[in-house]
Amino acid sequence: MSVVASYNQAAGRVEPYVSLDEVKFSATASAIDFTNLIENATQAVQDRALSEVIVRASSKADVYTMGQYGTLNASVNTENGRYRPNRYGQIIVNPHFSPIIAVNSFSCGYGPGVGLQPVTLTADNTSIERNEFIVTYASSIGLTTGPLSIAGGNWAPNAQLFVAYSYTNGWANSFTTATSAAGATSITVLDPTGIYPGMSLTIWDGMNDEYRQVDSSYVPGSNTIVFTTPLSFKHGKGVNVSALPAEVKQAVIHFVVAMIKQRGQGGLVLNEIGEPTAVTSRVESSAEDEIQGYDLLDAYRAIWGRA
Repeated sequence: MSVVASYNQAAGRVEPYVSLDEVKFSATASAIDFTNLIENATQAVQDRALSEVIVRASSKADVYTMGQYGTLNASVNTENGRYRPNRYGQIIVNPHFSPIIAVNSFSCGYGPGVGLQPVTLTADNTSIERNEFIVTYASSIGLTTGPLSIAGGNWAPNAQLFVAYSYTNGWANSFTTATSAAGATSITVLDPTGIYPGMSLTIWDGMNDEYRQVDSSYVPGSNTIVFTTPLSFKHGKGVNVSALPAEVKQAVIHFVVAMIKQRGQGGLVLNEIGEPTAVTSRVESSAEDEIQGYDLLDAYRAIWGRA
């Protein structure tokens, strides 16, 4: 019989960080011809090819900033480990990925499996910081495990406990699934992961970009995002709605440009003695976009640890 690891990370979940229009109408990509990525193909095929490049460029941003398992895109991760409460009755957890948006569940005990007991999380016993969260003992927990109890319902300082927890991390990032009119107070998105009341989101729609706050009436998990103020502009389907920093999006556009330039545009020139020499711009130009992309992402590289 196999024992399956209790941790469940969002490895492999890749979401595009920019839309087709964000790339096509970017000054950074203005010199790129997106109409012939696939020779003699229709525009629909060209758009599909560009979409695939955007996904892979977004994955490059993920790997560089969050390592082989993480993603900048908001995701839900389940992790486990062994922790020791401090003398204040606190268990301080440093998850693998940040920023932490929400802690969804928390269990601890003297053993794994059935030895773990759920802890009811409230605003009074759970403190969330960007890179760690703290769960503090409260008498209402009444935690006991098998023949052993945790200090009469408390968490004994320095006692090694098995812990399992689920949390949401990253930056909310999704795309509209329908057209919304100017004056509307809500939009519909494909994936609402990481969106919570009070959060600020940007609707990235060129000259019609909007910065809006999610209303307190919004129910997390709903695909209909309600805002505190009406929209100023009409927005179409496939528009990016995101909490991602603009630098990340710009870095992805640089990667897209570099990946397309690497295909090269070759030709022949005559040198001084009349011999033809093949030339291509891919080496001298694609590297510059790669460098600029990585430079923009340096501030978002994750360094994590366990405590």
